[in-house]
Amino acid sequence: MPELTGHLVTPDGVLRGSIEFDSTIQSLSKSAQVDDRIVLPGIIDCHIHGGGGGDVMDGMDGIRQLARTHARYGLTAFLATTVTADDASIDQVIEATKVVMHNRDHSEARCLGVHLEGPYLSEGKLGAQPALTRRVDPSKVLSWFESGVVRVMTYAPEQDPDGVLPVLAEEFAVRLQIGHSGCDYHRAHELFERGTGVTHLFNAMTGVHHRSPGISQAALLAAKYSEIICDGVHVTEPCFQLARQQISQLYSVTDSTSAAGMPDGEYQLGTHQVFKKDDVVRLSDGTLAGSAATAEVTVNTLRRSGLEWPEIAAMTSTRPASWLGLTNQGAIIQGNVSDFVTFRGQTLESVWIDGQPIIEV
Repeated sequence: MPELTGHLVTPDGVLRGSIEFDSTIQSLSKSAQVDDRIVLPGIIDCHIHGGGGGDVMDGMDGIRQLARTHARYGLTAFLATTVTADDASIDQVIEATKVVMHNRDHSEARCLGVHLEGPYLSEGKLGAQPALTRRVDPSKVLSWFESGVVRVMTYAPEQDPDGVLPVLAEEFAVRLQIGHSGCDYHRAHELFERGTGVTHLFNAMTGVHHRSPGISQAALLAAKYSEIICDGVHVTEPCFQLARQQISQLYSVTDSTSAAGMPDGEYQLGTHQVFKKDDVVRLSDGTLAGSAATAEVTVNTLRRSGLEWPEIAAMTSTRPASWLGLTNQGAIIQGNVSDFVTFRGQTLESVWIDGQPIIEV
């Protein structure tokens, strides 16, 4: 039976010892002498668009390329995340995701479903989203939710004037998040109090202002769960620390694109051409367009921000698992699936999914 020894990052703190596992964790034991290996629960990314040149909107090939590429950098599970697109393109992603979810290759991170980022976003807060936004179509949303694949949906409340999305999301256990929106503070605050989450906090939303409060302020005061991009580019250190203090279940995402794991150059994000230079991805006009970050980048960014290993495990694994309602992932405890990443210092050492090594250095 495989075994890992080192500093095991558990919900109760860091345990010096060893972990025995097959496809699930069989036992944890203490040991007086261990080396400097850090063992984290598998990293879960709820918002990721691509990697290794593959884009989720390409369908099955793009999703699998994402899964293979990011697994090499520490990702163990993810939601295939769309961009705003026509209905047929979104239908294709949902169907492709079904196949990938149920036919995982050994080298791939596990696909947990779909995050629909759009298509119901604000025209004024598109950021790098294609200009294909529109008002909510309840019948189309119903067909997407009935697929059983959609786990999260990002939307702008102003595109849902009749308030149908929260009702449908509750019926199908889909997690709603506010993003790419300019809705007023009071509406956002009310939705956050009702359990709505936040998409890439501070980005593509109304910000913090002392006389004109917006979504960011509502999130800081009322949201329980919120994404934040931890690449050292999208959010400044003071804003990250403010969010960390205010939002109890803050969790990390990469918002990564097809440029992740690739050299500088031109790549695809939905219908947009994007350009990677010095690990930053932008549109031709300079607008940030997702990221080129990986799970390894996220962990090292959080370390530089002063987080200890238990909080890093919470932000990268435990909290996103909780947001998705996963009962057997997100923590190193007996009975959970054997998804782990190990580090030595700032260097990723190994990745394990279902008790099998994906990479070992």
